[in-house]
Amino acid sequence: MKHHRNLFDARSLHNDTRLLFKLKLLLGTVCAYGGEIPLTNAELAKRMGTSSYRISVLLQKLVCEEIVHYDVRGKLFFNQYVFIKENEDIGKDDLYAKNFVFFNSESFLQEDRNVQRLVLHYVGKELVYLPGNFRWGHIHDLYGPLGLLNIRTRKEALAVLKKAEKYLKMKIYKDNFQVLNVHQEWLDMGEVYSEGAELWVMKQLKKHRFCCDFLSRKAVWQIAKVMEDYYAKFDYEYATEIFDTALFQIQKNKMRSQNFFKLIYREDDEYIVSDEKNELDEISAYFRAVMESAELNYAVQLSFDLHEINRKKQMAESNLFSDDQITQKNQEIIEEANQQYEKVWDKLRQINRHWLDRFRQDPEWFIKHAYQIKFLPDPILEIKTEIEKALSKQNRKNWAI
Repeated sequence: MKHHRNLFDARSLHNDTRLLFKLKLLLGTVCAYGGEIPLTNAELAKRMGTSSYRISVLLQKLVCEEIVHYDVRGKLFFNQYVFIKENEDIGKDDLYAKNFVFFNSESFLQEDRNVQRLVLHYVGKELVYLPGNFRWGHIHDLYGPLGLLNIRTRKEALAVLKKAEKYLKMKIYKDNFQVLNVHQEWLDMGEVYSEGAELWVMKQLKKHRFCCDFLSRKAVWQIAKVMEDYYAKFDYEYATEIFDTALFQIQKNKMRSQNFFKLIYREDDEYIVSDEKNELDEISAYFRAVMESAELNYAVQLSFDLHEINRKKQMAESNLFSDDQITQKNQEIIEEANQQYEKVWDKLRQINRHWLDRFRQDPEWFIKHAYQIKFLPDPILEIKTEIEKALSKQNRKNWAI
């Protein structure tokens, strides 16, 4: 996950304290799939060098600004992120802001806040560090009630521009200015890379009682690659459900867990990576196979859920006209059941779409699990049809032999 450029818009930074902006940068660095923050308030506070209470207060402010939100389960999500899949070409609409180290340097943090905001705006929002991506600005647009900065006069604007030249390569004219780039010394300090995927995977592994103290970081990255692929193809909720189901299956099956443990509990330098053998790829391949198996178990569980929802709805419908009080209660049950049914139905349709894509690449897996898939409900109809066609074709070949 990367920081969204809007996070650095100077207009949105007018009321930010240094601590609040540092928190925004941290949230963008640690946010994972769907923007989920896999750290507790105490962990955020420790990284920020402040108290949990202070973090809670700042987060409430960010909720009001719609920069973060909490879901119904109380999970914290960061809204100002851009999802970039590893090794994928970045389009114009996917441009993101780099979190440069100098943003948190003592030199920069001691600058006047308007200087900070101007630099952050042109580096983070306008991306002037990209080759040839220079920007023009009018001096009168920097000040006044509608100005980019929180200043009132032209004199103040010119003073800010002069101080900003310490960080930005600029040309200042009578009425306007040109921002060409960032001075190399600040870029050379590097950038802070995202930790979100690694932190999220570690959090889920701990949730399923994996011992993470001796876990290889390289193994975590390989697991994260599989999750990233699922998240890119589907949504946060579905990918998370499958991921959790996969980890549950590993812990439930002793043989499977032993095989997995042998792959992930090693020192980073113990993995063989060569043209003949790549043990890191074996981790992601193994976990992907478990995820695919988890999808089938998830689909079976959803079919049970669908049956139970139907049963609850039918019972409510049979007692619908007993008396006024019961009728009202049953109507509420029916309405709730309809909503639940639609939600589960949509999930099954999503699985069906994904399976159709996978079937074209690997029909053998579906043929192997044809019996289990056969009894899944109607949203899985298309994949059932494809499996039946493949089985018929296979049988014809066998008869011909």
